[in-house]
Order: sequence, then C-alpha cells, then structure tokens
Amino acid sequence: MSHCAEPKKGKKKMKRLVWNALFAVALALLIFSLYQIYSYYKESKAARHWNEDLAELAVSSPSHTIDTEDLPIAEEIITPPITVDFDALHEVNADIIAWLYCEDTPINLPIVQAEDNAYYLRRRLDGTYQTAGTLFADCRNAADFSDPNTIIYGHHMKNDEMFGTLPNYKEQSYYEEHPLFWLFTPSHTYQLELVCGHVTPADSDIYRHGLTQTEQTDLVRESVAKSTFKTNIELQDEERYVTLSTCSYEYENARYVLIGRLRKIN
Repeated sequence: MSHCAEPKKGKKKMKRLVWNALFAVALALLIFSLYQIYSYYKESKAARHWNEDLAELAVSSPSHTIDTEDLPIAEEIITPPITVDFDALHEVNADIIAWLYCEDTPINLPIVQAEDNAYYLRRRLDGTYQTAGTLFADCRNAADFSDPNTIIYGHHMKNDEMFGTLPNYKEQSYYEEHPLFWLFTPSHTYQLELVCGHVTPADSDIYRHGLTQTEQTDLVRESVAKSTFKTNIELQDEERYVTLSTCSYEYENARYVLIGRLRKIN
C-alpha cells in the first residue's frame, strides 16, 4: 500500500505547485494592472491640475462689456467668452502659439509648435514626460494660422482630457450643443465654426500640406459629404481651416478629424 500511495502524493504535490505558480502569476498580473491603472489616473490628475493652474494664470473672463448704444443696428458685436494673457504664457513656454477653448468641455488648453511633430507627443510644457502630451500644431504649418489648413494634434484620452471629447461629434446632438470653438493667438481672436467631422486613415489627404486654398476647400467639401454631423454652413472658396485630429479605433491607424473654418473676430 505504501508504494501505491507515494505516486499519488507526488501527483498531488505537483498539482499544488502548479496551482500555486498560476496563482502567483495571476496575482502578479493583477498587482501590475492595478499599478498601471493607479499610475495612469495619478498622472491624469497631475496633468489636469497642471492645465488648470495654467488656465488660472493666463485665462480670465472679459473684464469689460461693449457699449452698443451708439453702434449701427446692423453691426454684430461678438464678445469672446474668455481673454488670454500670452505674455504670461510665454513666460512658461515660448513655444505656445495659441489657446483653444470650447465652452462646457475640458478643452481650455494651450497649443504649442515645435520643430518636429514628436517632441510634444508625450511631453507637457515644461518638457517632463506626460502620457497625454500637449496639443501641438503641425510643424509644417505657419504659426499664425495663415495657411489654408492648420492641423492640431491631440491624444484621445479616456478621461476626456486633451482631445478625448472630439469623437463625441459622431453624434449630431453633441455638435448642436458645441457648434464652435474659440481660437486665440497673440495677435487675433477667431471663432472656429465647425463644418464637418469624420473618421479617416492616418495617411489620408486631409493631412497633406502645401495645398492651394481652392484645393483645400475642395478637400473640405469632400469631408463634409462624409461628416458624422450636418450643418447649414455654406463654404466659400477663400476660407481658412483648422483641422483637429485625434485617434479613433474603428480600424488600425484610424483618426477622427474635426474641421472648422476660421472667422476673425474684431
């Protein structure tokens, strides 16, 4: 009987060792996953506080109202919802070329431009690592938004930071609640009137540089036909556009682009 019992004991011991090893691996994976989640949310919280502090430093509500009593009735007065202090921003980082704002969304953020399109992909304004990176304009574009189309890139963050809310424009109702952005530069204030948004490959023509204004308008008209929302805006031949680009997940290397036309506000 003792000779028969020994193999059974050995099998039980081996089975117990295997289960212990599997449990240890599963526990290690769980701890690693929890650590990754903790790190992500800790970094996201730090990034949000960084952006909030920057907005508190340089962004404020208008300090005055415009007296319209003596203006012609037909003259339209548009007051921007915020003002931006670029002198204060440039003390933080001279690469800041603009500020982007969309009311009732997390988008109240600076836009930078570097010598390449990689530097700010995973960096905050002080150069330290940040998964969310910073909104940045394509390095090929003019910094004053004078090109027919200026491209701004931002990460699609799960907590809606950066450009995490752009894919919401796949719903008509979201567009109707947020039909425009505000774009502030050191010299001008613009409304960014949204004309279309759609999913497109990372190598699509929308990212081409050097198009004429007519070619760019034709390309935008093609995008309007594919848009996930509809507008009543009629495009003119001499328009300047801004394309906001972020990742989308319908297929490999998919992007969601949101295109708006610039309207200078006096």
